Amino acid sequence: MKSHSLLFRLLAGFSIVIITTVGAVFFFLSHSTAAEFEQFTKAVECRRADNLSLQLDNYFIQSGGWDGIQPFIEQMGRIYEWRIIVTDTDGIVVADSESEMLGEQHEPESPGGCLASSCAITSFGTLYFEPEMRPGAEMALLAAMIGRIGGFLLWSCLIAVAVAVAIAFLISRRVLSPVRALTVAVQRVGHGDLGQRVEVNDKGEMGDLAGAFNTMAGDLERGDRVQRQMIGDIAHELRTPLSNIRGYIEAIRDRVVEPDEDTIVTIDEEATLLSRLVDDLQDLSIVEAGHLTLEIQPEDPLALIQQATNAVRTRAATQGIELDARAPHPLPLVAIDHHRISQVLRNLLDNAIAQTGQGGTVTLTATGKGNMVEVAVSDTGAGIPEEDLPKIFDRFYRADKSRARATGGRGLGLAISKGLVEAHGGTMRVESEPGEGSTFTFSIPVYREEEEVKGKAAD
Repeated sequence: MKSHSLLFRLLAGFSIVIITTVGAVFFFLSHSTAAEFEQFTKAVECRRADNLSLQLDNYFIQSGGWDGIQPFIEQMGRIYEWRIIVTDTDGIVVADSESEMLGEQHEPESPGGCLASSCAITSFGTLYFEPEMRPGAEMALLAAMIGRIGGFLLWSCLIAVAVAVAIAFLISRRVLSPVRALTVAVQRVGHGDLGQRVEVNDKGEMGDLAGAFNTMAGDLERGDRVQRQMIGDIAHELRTPLSNIRGYIEAIRDRVVEPDEDTIVTIDEEATLLSRLVDDLQDLSIVEAGHLTLEIQPEDPLALIQQATNAVRTRAATQGIELDARAPHPLPLVAIDHHRISQVLRNLLDNAIAQTGQGGTVTLTATGKGNMVEVAVSDTGAGIPEEDLPKIFDRFYRADKSRARATGGRGLGLAISKGLVEAHGGTMRVESEPGEGSTFTFSIPVYREEEEVKGKAAD
């Protein structure tokens, strides 16, 4: 019964509406019919009384009196089914359709009206009449008519209810089928089966609901997959330096390796690597949670670029890579957090140097684009395969799976850089052709003096 509750509610709702409507129609129809019938009856009686009064006037004028009027009144009484009494000007009955009051003084109880009372006949006398309906005759006629109407309405009600049952059944089947499918899918998702999807061929609200569910399930599945992958990647990244540190400690404990300066430096490098990984993970979690606080200040982009290139120039020269910085002068001031955008530039330059072989070139350019300044870092490395471009900003993702951690990084720099740029209200994109190198471009907003930007928190 639970699965058919919607059908039951639809049937009950339709039936109540139909019965209420038909009952209201019958109630108002019966009352209005009775009122109209009574009004029509009164109108007919008034017309008959006026017509009879005119005939009596003509009779009195033509006959010079009321002599011989009795047969005429008896005949009219039978035709109209009335009790008719005619009196002269002194109130003496000169004609009675029932011949009971001839010659008597007539004193009506409520003279002055036209129905069941008197009608003046100029100055010759007075006409009194009262319909002699059989007890209940009019009401019986009216009741029969209303009963016939009620019969038609009853059949109409039954037919309408039958149609409502059919419509409710069809609607409930159309609605309950996707609802049941959604219920089953939700239950399975609740038990961990995130691959559930619902197929609903409905372009209305149910189709929108199914689409929203499928989108939610897809997001949950992707989130679960990313989470599992991230946990595996973190474990993998932590395992190597920890294993190295543990190996050195065990070797020192077993006196296989002497705790000399070289050994201590190696252990310190592995610990530093772990510390940087933890710092990167912390930065990434803050950026993705939207809790990053930026110290926004006006900065000269040329000075920022020069500082970043100077920081990596020695490393680039050591590897035989030419470093070139180009920017038009002057550029407008930008509204940025100096530390965070410097971090973005360092990440991009380190990535470009790592991708570029000896004799290659890394180029850094900056241009104004309306209310934004675009900074691009290009290299002449191997490039990125087209199928890897959509994933290049994902956490722990490396386009070249064969590269070692020492040269390939931890796969977090680009994800952190993109998050930092977006926290400033900018965007980051990548363009690459295999064998021709890659270009990473990000935009940062131009500083406007009329705005209070210092201390702005990232959304």
